[in-house]
Order: sequence, then structure tokens, then C-alpha cells
Amino acid sequence: MAEQLGRRQRRSRRATLLLAFAALAMERADAALLPAVYREIGAALQASPTALGSIALSRSVVQTACYPLAAYLAARHDRLTVIALGAFVWAVATFLIGFSTTFPQVAHGGRQLPYC
Repeated sequence: MAEQLGRRQRRSRRATLLLAFAALAMERADAALLPAVYREIGAALQASPTALGSIALSRSVVQTACYPLAAYLAARHDRLTVIALGAFVWAVATFLIGFSTTFPQVAHGGRQLPYC
């Protein structure tokens, strides 16, 4: 019984590490690719480099604010579930931004603001 529990814990740790490394790889790819296409994105959204930089800054601020929450949840719940939930929220935000056609939509998470 104890041996089976040990195997389950090792599998859970491997899955958690794999998911964490995959998320890190996606984040690094995002950080590396976005500056390379700023000109095209700016032209498509009629946004200045400063405005595009503000989106990157906002993403970093939100990400930084979420770290303590993720650490709190990981200490009290299954870490694999916390990582999966974070990846799901990230995917939904990316999906909404992918459908954005104007800069205000991109800046506000894909939803159209009434004054835009």
C-alpha cells in the first residue's frame, strides 16, 4: 500500500513538473516572439509602440500579482490542479485576445468597451 502511494506521488510530481516546464516554455516563446511582430501588430491595430508596450507591462503586472495567489493555492490544494487552472485561464485570455480586431479590445481582454 505504501509503495503504491509512493508511485502515485512520484507520478503526480512528474506530471506537475512536466506541466510547469510546458507553461514556462510557452511563456518564454511568447516573450520572445511578441517583440518580433510589434510592427505588424501595431499596423493591424493602429497602435503605437508605446501602447503595445503598455499591454506587455499590464501582462507582467497581472502575472506578478497572481504569483502569491498561485503559491497560496498550491500550498493548500493539489499543485497539478492549480497549474492546470492557471493554464486554462491563460488559454481563455489568449483566445479572447486572438479574436480582437481593435487595440481597445486587445487592451481590455477581448471585450468591446462602450466608449470605443
